[in-house]
Amino acid sequence: MVRLSALALVLAPAVALNPSVNVVVSPGIKIAPPAAPPKRGPAVPSSAPLLTRTEQLRLARDGEVQRKDRRGRGGQCVHVVETNEPLDKVWKQLRDVDGWSGLMRGIKTSKTREWLDETTRTCHFSVTKFRLPCDLVLAEETDSRGAQVLRFDLDRASPAVKRCSGAWVVERVGDKTRVSLAASIEATRVVPGLIVDMVATKALGRATAWLKE
Repeated sequence: MVRLSALALVLAPAVALNPSVNVVVSPGIKIAPPAAPPKRGPAVPSSAPLLTRTEQLRLARDGEVQRKDRRGRGGQCVHVVETNEPLDKVWKQLRDVDGWSGLMRGIKTSKTREWLDETTRTCHFSVTKFRLPCDLVLAEETDSRGAQVLRFDLDRASPAVKRCSGAWVVERVGDKTRVSLAASIEATRVVPGLIVDMVATKALGRATAWLKE
C-alpha cells in the first residue's frame, strides 16, 4: 500500500499535464483526472449606478444614499433608496408619468405628449415654484439582470434646461426594493444661480421622497 501511494505521488504531475487521461497505477487502481473547474461567464452589468463600499454601508444603515458632483451650472447626481414596497407597486407608480406632479414635490405639471412606440414617449414637465419648462423622452426597458429601467433624455431645446439625461432603475435586492435615480443636468444661463443652487440641493430628495412615506 505504501508503494502504491508513492507511485501515485510520482504520477500526479502527469495527470495535471493531461487531465483527460486516467493513469493506471495497477490493474485494479486508477487515478481519476481532476474535475474541470466550472466555467464562469462575464459578469452581467447592472443599469443601476455603482456604489462605493462606503456608500453600500451607508445604504444598509440609513436606507438611502446620495452623491452629487456640482460643476458650474450643472452636474451629475445619484440617489438610491431602499423600500419595503413591492417592486411591481413602485414600478407602476413610476410609469404613471402623468401622476408625477402629485407624487414628486417640485414637479408642478407632468403630461405625456405622445407615445412614439409601446415603450417610448415624449413628456412635458414644469418644475420648481417658478414652473421651469422641460420636455423629455422617456423609454422603458428591462435590463439583463431583470431590473425595470426608465431612461430619460432631453427632447427639445428649453429656455431653462440645456442638458437632462439619466435613468430610474427599480430592482429587487434581498428583501428590499431598491430604486436608483441617476441624472446629468445643466441649466441655461437664463436660470438664476439661486435656482440652480436650490435644484442642486433639494431636487433629489424631493424626487424620491414618495418612496419613504
